[in-house]
Amino acid sequence: MATSLLTRVKAQVDLHTSRRARGLIQGRGRSLFKGSGEDFDDLKFYQPGDKISDIDWKATARSGEPLIRQFNEERVRHLSIVADTSDAMAATAADGSSKRDAMVLAAGLVCFLAQTNGDLVSLVAGSPERPVQLPSRSSDGHLELLLRSIQQGTTTASPAPDSAWLLERAFRVTTRSTLMTIITDEARPSPDDFSMLRRLTTRHDLLVIRIADADPLLADDLDRDVIDIDAPREISELSRASEKVLRDVQAYRDARREAVSGMLDHLHVSHLLAQGATTVVDDMISMLRRREYSHADR
Repeated sequence: MATSLLTRVKAQVDLHTSRRARGLIQGRGRSLFKGSGEDFDDLKFYQPGDKISDIDWKATARSGEPLIRQFNEERVRHLSIVADTSDAMAATAADGSSKRDAMVLAAGLVCFLAQTNGDLVSLVAGSPERPVQLPSRSSDGHLELLLRSIQQGTTTASPAPDSAWLLERAFRVTTRSTLMTIITDEARPSPDDFSMLRRLTTRHDLLVIRIADADPLLADDLDRDVIDIDAPREISELSRASEKVLRDVQAYRDARREAVSGMLDHLHVSHLLAQGATTVVDDMISMLRRREYSHADR
């Protein structure tokens, strides 16, 4: 009997994850998602050591004494995965792996964290012609279906990327506040998606995982064919060997990456650009650790 995809992902997560990071996942996963699963409970008088950020300034003004908000942590948190299953994600990543495999690993880490902490995970993926949506669940069977839906739905025959549609659908169907992880390639979300991303941040705590493209020219490996997946055709050896083309392509990619990263920084969205399946797990754990430290400082 074939090993389940969820089991394989867990094995790879364990392989890529240091002992220190495993402790972060297993023992402190709740703090990674702080801010997305707390309900207001009551007010109390401020005491030395309480967080300034918890002060309710309106209530303080009414009472004349500093009051802070108390919260009850939800026992079950809701996580959502928004997966770009377009043909672009069936191409090769910067490290030589498949971007699809990197996306499955990234989604698998979210599932692993959720299952460790008893949380629920939903999925939004697909295309306008074939939308994919799975509700919030936590069972092994559900998480296996979620990962397989991503894996099997991402092929070179999939429709072209449509981040505007994907983000709008995620906003429309994910009405409960979640920790939302968007997994896509290095060109997305584009600056054109700024308004929808800003709307998503009003309801959800966003993470954006971008998988870097392979070098589109592979000038050091001219014996290997390179196919443009967006407009299927072989890129000529003459173009791949041209230093001017190489400089122009690199300048374009650098500018595009900076534009996307700048937009996400402006929106205060946690994000990373992983090289592929060999780095995405470690990259995500580092990002989550930074989030934990930033929450601890508030």
